[in-house]
Amino acid sequence: MDERSEIEPAPLSRWITLPLGLVLTPFTFLCAFGSSTLLYAPNVPPTFASITISSIFFIGSLWVFYLSLRLVFVNPKGKSSFINPTGLRAFGLVFALIPIVSLVTGSFWDRPFVYGIMSIIYFGVTMKLFSIAKIREKSA
Repeated sequence: MDERSEIEPAPLSRWITLPLGLVLTPFTFLCAFGSSTLLYAPNVPPTFASITISSIFFIGSLWVFYLSLRLVFVNPKGKSSFINPTGLRAFGLVFALIPIVSLVTGSFWDRPFVYGIMSIIYFGVTMKLFSIAKIREKSA
């Protein structure tokens, strides 16, 4: 059995991904449009923090919109990986940085029990993404 098939589930059939993509694409487009309006909202003063956060939301919305378009236009049984190993490691680093940023900003101490559990989950997600990236790199 392939090591990759042990981690990743079998791809969904085309009759599931196409309707799902057709439903999600307009919704994600509206989310991308809505997050783009955060960049030029008239009642928010353009500070560095507001522009940075709005840009992150906009880029994330565009990425989800791209994924929903892939549901419509890309065959799920294809041999191409959804995200390459470097991208998986980058996402893993983002998940690893979330608890560190919450400690630096002080939001961790608002609810230490909840944020402690979330930090453990983020660490688990980071380790899983790195292991998937390692397996994909070996099989490539």
